[in-house]
Amino acid sequence: MPLLSYDDRSKLRENLRRAIEIDAIYRADRSHPRIPGKAPGTTYVWQFYLRRITLQPIFARAIGLLFWDRFLEEFQRQSFQVCACSPSGVPIGCGIAKVARELKLPLTMFFARREPKFGLDRWFDGPAPQMSPVLLVDDVAASAPFLAAAATRIQQKLEIPLHANYFTVINKVGRNVPMAAQHTDSYLDGELVSLFTLNNFALMSAQFAAVHGRDPAWSGLVR
Repeated sequence: MPLLSYDDRSKLRENLRRAIEIDAIYRADRSHPRIPGKAPGTTYVWQFYLRRITLQPIFARAIGLLFWDRFLEEFQRQSFQVCACSPSGVPIGCGIAKVARELKLPLTMFFARREPKFGLDRWFDGPAPQMSPVLLVDDVAASAPFLAAAATRIQQKLEIPLHANYFTVINKVGRNVPMAAQHTDSYLDGELVSLFTLNNFALMSAQFAAVHGRDPAWSGLVR
């Protein structure tokens, strides 16, 4: 039986989606410049910055509840552990671990680093991993290879198998998104579970204004 009722699940998803749309997407317009792209000479007209949301306990817990709504029955049949990709996956992993504690689940949760700890050559932080399958967690599944790199290190350095799934808040697929910018089916062997795609958000400034009746408020600066 799922953890959440249909109404509770829908309310959590919409509250989380709305918070991301309003507070965690930078949009270029006449007042806000385009963002330099990764490739030389390119620019972005929008960009997610989910840590503005995931570092807030109420939303980290909401993600944790939605995660366990999907995976609780599976965990009860066969336990697994969670590895969150640093830095963006860390607050998401903490939200998942918090809800696991509330549910009295014996979850091991650790972090995969992008670079080894200086002097120690450590690629992972947190409790010592167990031998149960590892379910990888991050904020966005996109073209960047952070999930794939973490998966390879888990298998090669820790010699632990991966879970059949991995989890992100957003899968970067949607209308008018070029394949080069997307997460692809061959990215990892497992199946991606995500809460949202790009189609769930008003990404452009004009689209945001049409939906919300005002211009976006976030300039990209911390304030």
